[in-house]
Amino acid sequence: MTRTIKIKTILPYPPEKVWRALTDAELLGGWFMKNDIEPVPGHYFTFRMAPQKGWDGITHCQVIALEPQKHIAYTYRGEATGEKALACAGIHSDTADKMTKGIFTRLDTVLSFTLEPTCGGTILSMEHSGYRGLKLVLISFIMQMGWKKQLKKKLPKLLEQLSHK
Repeated sequence: MTRTIKIKTILPYPPEKVWRALTDAELLGGWFMKNDIEPVPGHYFTFRMAPQKGWDGITHCQVIALEPQKHIAYTYRGEATGEKALACAGIHSDTADKMTKGIFTRLDTVLSFTLEPTCGGTILSMEHSGYRGLKLVLISFIMQMGWKKQLKKKLPKLLEQLSHK
């Protein structure tokens, strides 16, 4: 059993601006998580957020593919818990907490972003692949909700703020 999260969104900003939001550590931290990314093949970096129950708050990554202004992919590894997935998705409910309590496994996935210029903006495609086994497939559905929130609300909000600077 495997699953890949795939999300595509159209952003009314040029690819160069979207690329900066994906590869500049400060900007990426403004809509996703604190990090020390550098868009350099082979670069190791981490995403960090407040520790959650069963998770130290650190996701370990390495840039594995890079085509400037067009595509970036990196490993995305750490611990996967139900609580972490809910926290990342911004879901806070007793029912969800009870359903995911005790789910714990290792996350060994690949995250990739592809940018395609379009009339008046950019088509951003995100794939988060490598969810294997029942526990990770379950967690992927929760993480998909979080990715939708990040890519369709938080990222556009950051890009809008950049437009006014």
